[in-house]
Amino acid sequence: MPRFDLFHNPNPRASHTLLLDVQSDLVTTATRWCIPLRLAEPGQAVMRRAQTTLRVGGTPCVLDTPNMLAVPTRLLREPAGHLSASEQATVEACIEFMLRGY
Repeated sequence: MPRFDLFHNPNPRASHTLLLDVQSDLVTTATRWCIPLRLAEPGQAVMRRAQTTLRVGGTPCVLDTPNMLAVPTRLLREPAGHLSASEQATVEACIEFMLRGY
């Protein structure tokens, strides 16, 4: 399962519709570190440097880095895309901010 793949959230009641796998492919566990994404809404507050807006299939979504979670690998079944190199760098900067504050 490649890092930076997007998956549909299998929970239809969840407010986060997508999950972004950010775990290294060198680490094999029963779970994967994922950052949830929710649909962006006009005027919605975004935490500077920790969250960002990404376009997924033309739809703006908020990368909700502060709510990163471990997701059982077996639930990541419905691929929804893969991030570009520039989007990957943006995500890594958000993770770095959450871990180190810069």
